[in-house]
Amino acid sequence: MLQQTYRQLWLLSVAMLFLMIYACGTDYTPKPRAYPRINFPEHAYKKFTAPACPFTFEQPTYSKVAAPKQLIGKPTHACWTNVAFDYFDANLHLSYSPIDEKENTLSNLINDSYKLSFKHVVKADYIEDSLFTTPKGITGIMYAVGGDAASSTQFFITDSTQHFLWASLYLESAPNADSIAPIIQFIRTDIDQLLETFEWEK
Repeated sequence: MLQQTYRQLWLLSVAMLFLMIYACGTDYTPKPRAYPRINFPEHAYKKFTAPACPFTFEQPTYSKVAAPKQLIGKPTHACWTNVAFDYFDANLHLSYSPIDEKENTLSNLINDSYKLSFKHVVKADYIEDSLFTTPKGITGIMYAVGGDAASSTQFFITDSTQHFLWASLYLESAPNADSIAPIIQFIRTDIDQLLETFEWEK
């Protein structure tokens, strides 16, 4: 009986040894993390108009204008609205302010936009700002926020004398730069279209 037990232990030890040798000799390649496939709609556009907003642009046909659910700060004008991308649980917040010589000076509005962008610096890997001019002569600054920040894309546009528009893109899902990157890239095409077709009302 004792001899049989020793034999079983010996066979088990040999089997374990062969398993370890086999495992050490096998190449293992870890699989990259995968995310669900997203079926994107075709890019198509329609004209954005709103009675309270002194501007127009082309918005995606798969978006809609909606009242803001949550606001950073108190609305200073009736033209605080969202371009809602329900398909992606995303919103492009639009905050319009007329320029004046009191509180809403151009300098104050630009400083406020800078502060709003850098509120994300805690979660951001980087924040890059770049000056742009659209084909229609509209100027502004784009803020690209890298990493797991709540808002990856923000910008303002202004005519420097009368009008100032601040915009920020938010996704309702928890920020994860890798998983939302395809969505951000897709909506950035729509933002580029918005900027290229943007016009102040005359």
